[in-house]
Amino acid sequence: MRQSAVSFKAKGMNFEGIVATPDDVGSPIPGVVICHPHPLFGGNMDNNVVIAVSFALVEQGFATIRFNFRGVGNSDGEHTKGEQEHQEVLGAFDLMKAWPNVDGGKLGLVGYSFGTSVILGSSAVQKKARSIALVSPNIRALSDTPLKKSKTPTMIITGSRDKLVEAEDLQDNLDAFARSPRYEVVNGADHFWGGLERQLVGPVAEFFAENLK
Repeated sequence: MRQSAVSFKAKGMNFEGIVATPDDVGSPIPGVVICHPHPLFGGNMDNNVVIAVSFALVEQGFATIRFNFRGVGNSDGEHTKGEQEHQEVLGAFDLMKAWPNVDGGKLGLVGYSFGTSVILGSSAVQKKARSIALVSPNIRALSDTPLKKSKTPTMIITGSRDKLVEAEDLQDNLDAFARSPRYEVVNGADHFWGGLERQLVGPVAEFFAENLK
């Protein structure tokens, strides 16, 4: 696996990220953008779930970019509670699309926790992805998302000890999607996935292999 530190611009600001690719890339491969959890609670591109997803996808022949949202690490700007963070997601898509040996027509998107809220709140971001995986989203973000009207293949994966599983209106929200999301629950996992990352990344990598390759 090769990892390259990168910098990209969005709305005049600079953002840092890391692009990971397999060692030997022949024909163009699919790419996946990964969005990290809440910056105000320590979330960044080096989060355990973000790294585990990235490495698992690269092992399966994907390129990935993980990046720091505004105000995190060396990325410019200040946290906006998810209101403007979609702009750097779009910037990450532009970089991934232009990356050597990446098939710009086969791009996917993963969000974890806060990262899912950014994705679910922006139809512009959703339209860039041919498939979307949501790791441990919250019920409020699922309730209001324009993604419900989309036919984009979508996966929701969470832990049996996560609050999402206990939400009374979860099934109603899943039923409201024009294309039913794949919904998986990993037994024993909580919102942070400590020690259970492997059980998470297997289904996520399989989902993208089915929908991007």
